[in-house]
Amino acid sequence: MTYVLFFILVAFALLGDARIFLFVLNRLVFGSHRHEQSPWTFLIWVTPPALLALTLLFWPLHGWVDKFVTPWPVLSMVGAGWLFFAAAIGVGWIVRRLHLLLEGEPPIEGVRTQPPRVIRLRKAHIPFAWVRRLGGHNDLYDLEVTRHEIFIDDLPPQFDGYRIAFITDTHVASFVRRGFYREIHAQLDAFDPDLILLGGDFVSFNRHIKLMAEALIADLRARDGVYAILGNHDYWAGADEVKEAMGAHGVQFIINQNVTLTRDGATLPLLGIDELYRGEPDVDAAFAGVSGPTLGVSHHPDIIDLLDGRRLDLLVCGHTHGGQIRFPFFGAVVVPSRHEGRYASGFHRVGRVLMYVSRGIGAIPPLRILCRPELATFVLRRSLR
Repeated sequence: MTYVLFFILVAFALLGDARIFLFVLNRLVFGSHRHEQSPWTFLIWVTPPALLALTLLFWPLHGWVDKFVTPWPVLSMVGAGWLFFAAAIGVGWIVRRLHLLLEGEPPIEGVRTQPPRVIRLRKAHIPFAWVRRLGGHNDLYDLEVTRHEIFIDDLPPQFDGYRIAFITDTHVASFVRRGFYREIHAQLDAFDPDLILLGGDFVSFNRHIKLMAEALIADLRARDGVYAILGNHDYWAGADEVKEAMGAHGVQFIINQNVTLTRDGATLPLLGIDELYRGEPDVDAAFAGVSGPTLGVSHHPDIIDLLDGRRLDLLVCGHTHGGQIRFPFFGAVVVPSRHEGRYASGFHRVGRVLMYVSRGIGAIPPLRILCRPELATFVLRRSLR
């Protein structure tokens, strides 16, 4: 019985080690560096063996190494302390996930979501549905069109029914099927947007900028235009070249500035805030002269930390890819954010801001598990009643 309890404790400790590693990975390696290659990349290789070594220091409970370790009782004490500490973190992770799964996400005031439309552009390569539900299928070409209504009490009545499409993290690449981009255009045409917003990370590599402009951007159309901000990968690939290629097809960049949308004499501000880690976000400049109901776009959801009580009735962001690879029960585990999985995807109301984080369209590497690419659509409504 003692051995059974011991091995259960070790299992929880290993789970806790995994959670600690993810904390380091999300917040340090991927979370907040301004360079294409994180200065903390070495932690990917150093952290796992260090955590494992700490956990295994308690192994003296297994008698066959007792004689080797007992000359250094301090190591045994360190190992025992770490084992219980890591096991507590592992248990806490499971408890939090159980609570979230059982209770569900709290409803977001002022939002109504319709069932999404899923367009599968290739047949499932795994024949068993239960295996696919456990993650045995690459969702790369299973486009999901999400549909949301946003209710704003003081929305000008002229904007009641205003239609917004949001595309982000396209990561256009030569290995992606052209039919995927054509389907995105087809779904946009079916939605018939008044406004298209683009959330950055259009490419991962400089050599794909021209392809991105031709395959994805060239035929984007909306009554009030197409507006964009840059993502961290765009800066690394070549910000000026990205802006030039997209601008040639009518895309307007609103980086740390705002524009005014008009409809039958009524106005609605739209602002863009620069990428949080690679760019130079200037919130004051973006909000200059803005009041009343306001729309916004920024690449990284962590921009929410800089808004300081300002009002945004809909802020759309990307960057996280929704985790891109999700696990049964645990969901998104690798999310490049100082908040980790808190803002991985979906709606979040923080103070006076309603933020929506899209899972994005693209994937680098080209793998999506339990996390479909997303084209997000929104319809503004004046009142929920």
